[in-house]
Amino acid sequence: MNKGIYQHFSIEDRPFLDKGMEWIKKVEDSYAPFLTPFINPHQEKLLKILAKTYGLACSSSGEFVSSEYVRVLLYPDYFQPEFSDFEISLQEIVYSNKFEYLTHAKILGTVINQLGIERKLFGDILVDEERAQVMINQQFLLLFQDGLKKIGRIPVSLEERPFTEKIDKLEQYRELDLSVSSFRLDVLLSNVLKLSRNQANQLIEKKLVQVNYHVVDKSDYTVQVGDLISVRKFGRLRLLQDKGQTKKEKKKITVQLLLSK
Repeated sequence: MNKGIYQHFSIEDRPFLDKGMEWIKKVEDSYAPFLTPFINPHQEKLLKILAKTYGLACSSSGEFVSSEYVRVLLYPDYFQPEFSDFEISLQEIVYSNKFEYLTHAKILGTVINQLGIERKLFGDILVDEERAQVMINQQFLLLFQDGLKKIGRIPVSLEERPFTEKIDKLEQYRELDLSVSSFRLDVLLSNVLKLSRNQANQLIEKKLVQVNYHVVDKSDYTVQVGDLISVRKFGRLRLLQDKGQTKKEKKKITVQLLLSK
């Protein structure tokens, strides 16, 4: 890889940039499309920059079906992608919700921690008051069907659904204006989540905080406008705007919140 391109990205992004370059080289060498595993929105953005830099076309499954996690096709100009090329299966998690409901956290924990399935093999987990679904790499469908028999105490099974029956992911964000002394991660968390600095530091030290899908364990990490911060058991927030300084030289900001209930 052209090492000069590293200077435009953070150190945390380098492993993914290297992987992205491997994928690009495969397309250049074979002159055939390459389909990535599921990647997060930050990785999708990086990959599209790389593809453009190296003159490759690319398309995301999110351009066909709205989702957070996507698969991306890298391809030469002759190829015209269709949604079926992304090899994604929408599976309904069938269960009785008479006494208990499945949550995103319960499903994710079971798949990753109990079944040991890598995050790159499945995409969005969708839940509403009555139903639950997961988007899966078609090649690994049998792995999920054989392994996912129970989530917590709830017996479950998987059934294929057309994407016309996909659960709509309706997230209600709200915006908040506030003043902070700095853009340090611990300062931002303590102000937004109404925690002491010590409590915010503990969350960071315990690796419960991610910025742009990377775990950040340094309290003095500087948050940039546009950064997405995820805090386990609290929810998500995004720094939307830096609106200058107050008369007392505090920083005026706008954040977008999606806090867990």
